[in-house]
Amino acid sequence: MGISETSQNPWVSRNGVMAGFLGHDVVMVGNGLKKRILRLASSSLGQGDAGSPAWPYDVDFVLSEGQSWTVGLSEGVGHGAAGRVVSAEEALQTHSLAHIVKAEGSWLVPYLRRLHAGGRVTEEELVEDYRSRHGRLPRVIA
Repeated sequence: MGISETSQNPWVSRNGVMAGFLGHDVVMVGNGLKKRILRLASSSLGQGDAGSPAWPYDVDFVLSEGQSWTVGLSEGVGHGAAGRVVSAEEALQTHSLAHIVKAEGSWLVPYLRRLHAGGRVTEEELVEDYRSRHGRLPRVIA
């Protein structure tokens, strides 16, 4: 990435790392690898925890070029937000499953089980299932 590209884009640092802020999402993509991040589950306003009417729980499926799916679990807003990226196996553990349920993502569990068993899940089938359930396409963060 040349200096001219860096100076034209305030989200790209001189070392080529891109950082962007989308709502409460901070997206950082390093050099070389392309990522697709699909927001497939998110709790509705007014149904969150932590004593706030707007405490979102989100579930993202992350596909890195040449790698398998990982799952992003995040909650909260602003300074109180927290998140982590886990494998399909970790996403099926009790604590992670509770997060997925709070994010209204129970429909994702069969996909996670398939991934854990070594099966293949395509972006197309996730997007189509999301569209059929929600009447719109999922948010793509990166």
